[in-house]
Amino acid sequence: MREELPKYSDIGEAEVVDLAPDGLPFVPALGEAHYTKVGPRGCDLHVHPGIVEILLCRRGRGVTIDCGHSVYPFPAGTVMVMQPEVPHVLRPYPKNLSTSWVWFRLPRRGETLPGFSAAETRWLVARLRALPATFPATNDMVQSFRRIWRLWREVPRKARERRLVMREALMRLLMDVFEASAKDHRETDDERLAALIAEMRRDCARDWTLDELATRAAMSVPVLTESTRRLTGLPPHQFLISCRMEKAKELLARTDHSVEFIAGELNIATAQHFATLFKRETGFTPSAWRRAHLRGRLAPVALDEAEVALVEAPRRHVASQPRQTLPWQTPPMALSNSPATHLFRKAPTASMFTSRSPRPPRRRQP
Repeated sequence: MREELPKYSDIGEAEVVDLAPDGLPFVPALGEAHYTKVGPRGCDLHVHPGIVEILLCRRGRGVTIDCGHSVYPFPAGTVMVMQPEVPHVLRPYPKNLSTSWVWFRLPRRGETLPGFSAAETRWLVARLRALPATFPATNDMVQSFRRIWRLWREVPRKARERRLVMREALMRLLMDVFEASAKDHRETDDERLAALIAEMRRDCARDWTLDELATRAAMSVPVLTESTRRLTGLPPHQFLISCRMEKAKELLARTDHSVEFIAGELNIATAQHFATLFKRETGFTPSAWRRAHLRGRLAPVALDEAEVALVEAPRRHVASQPRQTLPWQTPPMALSNSPATHLFRKAPTASMFTSRSPRPPRRRQP
């Protein structure tokens, strides 16, 4: 077992940066990696002297972390915390494995972290040392990792606000880590997935990805697909399309928006693609479904109380007014009793009731 800092930047498709130039000398490494093919063998069993490593698996299956005395499964949506004295190694590096990690260098006795008071330093060190070895990630934590990387790339190196921005992003990441580790994780997989499915229904226009869904559900992609099929009868992508088509029915029934507008509202690229999906789901094109619904040939879309009030108010107002019949709206029976009607009638003749024989075809002269 080696007691040195492994060079993660030399392992596969990884990017590692040192945040010391950004005023964070106690963060010697912020890294992320994504393997489009099977990765290398990686490091041997090792430790990080004086460093706490927080490692997040964004995507991957069949991955484990060997800590010498025990082996932990490391599926997508899982966080592993390696304390300075804990030897560890990640095995293997499968295709499509995606990870993010950050290192925190612990201060020596009597030292304070730059920009922190002595009390704040003691509190931060105590929270880092008390983190559990493994726990499920939260969506906020995943977004914080993405945010700190985005700011590191986008904020100019010489910008006056760069240090302040990076410090704030790091503290948000830390708070999200502490919050995720303190949550009650006795929630079952089905309960967590059911809550996620309800959110997908509410926000069906969002560009959900399998990686994000797997992270939110703390499952691998295959397990997520099978569990979603078991709960909804459809895999995640088809279920999301079904939710969008139900939302499309509501918009077609309750609004006069064009098909192009509704396709944009549902985050569908083109109106033609939307029409194809809608017909596959309902058997009608969007325009045909709207016409059939307005004619009462389809079951009405349920309205809530507020929407019913908005729809019925104009009808009640019109019904309360006396009906006025305009001259050109006179019923046919009333018109037939008019004294002047005989002026426009033609007297019946026998030819009206007798059928005429067809005229023989004209012969051509030779």
